[in-house]
Amino acid sequence: MTTAAIRLSGWSLLVAGVGAGVVLPHPVTTALWTLSAKLFGRVGDQRMVRRLTAATKFGPRIRERLSRSSPRRFSRALEAF
Repeated sequence: MTTAAIRLSGWSLLVAGVGAGVVLPHPVTTALWTLSAKLFGRVGDQRMVRRLTAATKFGPRIRERLSRSSPRRFSRALEAF
């Protein structure tokens, strides 16, 4: 994937997380935003990763998921895009 496509996917997941947050419980939103943070990290946008992990409500949850997620599971998720 190109950098632009990965970045667009990251933004799409952020928007999906906002929409999901309205009707679904926080684990769904956290999962979407964690994957978004991983995508931003993949293209080297550490500033966006810091923004996501610094969020008051979801930041700690995203940091926890980032620290325990396996690279193998992440690569399978990227293949779905």
